[in-house]
Amino acid sequence: MVALMLNISLVMAIAPVGAQGTRSLIDRALDQPATIRLDNIRLKDAIEVVTKQTGVPIVMGLEAMRLVPQGADTLINRVDIASMPLREGLRRLFAPLGMRCVIESDRVSIEPRASLLALGRVPTWPELGVLNELFEMQPGIEPEALKKLRSRVQFRVAAADAWQLLARAIRNVGRGPGGEVLTIACRGLGWGWTLTDDRIIVSSVEDQVRRRLAQPISLRMNNRSLFDVMTAVGDAVHVKVRAEAGALVALPVQTQHNFSLNAHQEPAGDVLDTIAAYTGLGYLIGPDGVVFYRGSDAPPANATAPLAEAGQGVGTIRLFDPYVAKIVIPIDNGRSIEWLIRRSEMPEDLRKMRDRDVREGFELLRKMRASGSP
Repeated sequence: MVALMLNISLVMAIAPVGAQGTRSLIDRALDQPATIRLDNIRLKDAIEVVTKQTGVPIVMGLEAMRLVPQGADTLINRVDIASMPLREGLRRLFAPLGMRCVIESDRVSIEPRASLLALGRVPTWPELGVLNELFEMQPGIEPEALKKLRSRVQFRVAAADAWQLLARAIRNVGRGPGGEVLTIACRGLGWGWTLTDDRIIVSSVEDQVRRRLAQPISLRMNNRSLFDVMTAVGDAVHVKVRAEAGALVALPVQTQHNFSLNAHQEPAGDVLDTIAAYTGLGYLIGPDGVVFYRGSDAPPANATAPLAEAGQGVGTIRLFDPYVAKIVIPIDNGRSIEWLIRRSEMPEDLRKMRDRDVREGFELLRKMRASGSP
């Protein structure tokens, strides 16, 4: 049985009195003392109940819901908040889910923290626990909190004194929630951070971008502009993807405005590789995301567009002179350039070596299947 108790000392109905007036009413309602108790109730039902009882419109969009481990059906076992401002009560309800409350002109919007978006995937409950713990501490001003943070951090940066550098940067930031302080401190060092299980991983910003691009995505878009397709791939893993001025207009009009793509659980980076392969564009991965630029060669005339039939996947692009290798060249400020290599561009000895390795790989696979090995 679901037990629910929610008492508000002053309930204020939010009437349509203009954007500024509505926001003022919401602000006043959020400052009223509230007693909230939620037991064994689904997340979407809890939001509806709090909205109905307080008169404050609370909205949590589908994208935010998808970043909670069980989505809208996530079971809230118990929330018991007594006589505190509704604003604080909502924070305590949603903070353990990695969410924050944003007051808009006519509602309170429940949105993912930037650090949760940076994961590029649905977090685990241990990761949400670490995230909530991090935002509850003040490592910039409390030595014990800084010490506790140290036990959580793992470094993947080329710096022998990485912790000393980070600790100094955190103390320089000073007061603030631990997650925000860590973000500012890392940014000043050219680093970023993310979560893995119960650990906080600190690495280069480019590495963070690459980790997000390794996440699988499913995306089906038919006869859309190439720009929209590129943007959608990046949005799926929360990586900014853009094109340099002039890069797209140099392509055939049909390619610019009628691009089709079907990806099913393909790494986002592989999808970008396919777009580059078909269009002849190159792309650069850096701290600000992915930038496509005009390659020196146009795509071959015999190239065919990626198939859009169900189940084919983005990898079904067919080229008579296909891309068979990729070279990653690090440059300045943590950025790198990705060069795709066509088969015809490989030296003859390397081409033969690759062909031999591919044949041996297939032969090994056949032997494994014949023996019943997985």
